[in-house]
Amino acid sequence: MKRLSIVLLLIGISFMTMEANTLSEHRTKRLVIKIWHQHREVPVSIPIEAILDENSIEVRFLEHVDKQVIFQVKDQQGNIMFQDVIVTPNEAEVYKIDLEGFKVGHYELLYIEEDTTFIGKFSIEQ
Repeated sequence: MKRLSIVLLLIGISFMTMEANTLSEHRTKRLVIKIWHQHREVPVSIPIEAILDENSIEVRFLEHVDKQVIFQVKDQQGNIMFQDVIVTPNEAEVYKIDLEGFKVGHYELLYIEEDTTFIGKFSIEQ
């Protein structure tokens, strides 16, 4: 009887959690950024954190960058849907990429810094 009570309690908790998640109006998702290409043998830390909001990606720099960087968003076919060059990013500022008008699908966020490219994959859902 105790085992049945615990199972029913766990089922009830999972339904409450699902309901709370579906009621949330503000949805965000952290993009997992991975290194794609690097010519150096030295380990490199990921210099940004990217968070996908409903209509934008917010990028925060985790360390000081003293050189030009390029942001790109590519679709599944490799078409560049967005590109911007930042000369010397300010670590204190949040850089925002507007996704308004992007269609439902899978995309990649590319952060290009000299000879190193970091890629984060994300999806836009209806």
